[in-house]
Amino acid sequence: MQNVYEPDADSTEPLFTVGTITAAVTAVLALLVAFGLDLSDGQKQAILGVVAVAAPFIVTAWGRRRVYAPATVAKLLRR
Repeated sequence: MQNVYEPDADSTEPLFTVGTITAAVTAVLALLVAFGLDLSDGQKQAILGVVAVAAPFIVTAWGRRRVYAPATVAKLLRR
């Protein structure tokens, strides 16, 4: 079992996903509207606004477990 304080060598760039989440929601929203979901411009803007605010928080919570500060890495290397 991996120590929770040791960097995961297999992890990828987790912060890249903020753009991915926003783009995916935008694409799904456009698809739903194209297939008949009746949303006003204000509703679309509100949904995208919530995504723009929520996506960084979600990615931060998820990515924090996979990203290490330089001080943490230095401390681990000194052991």
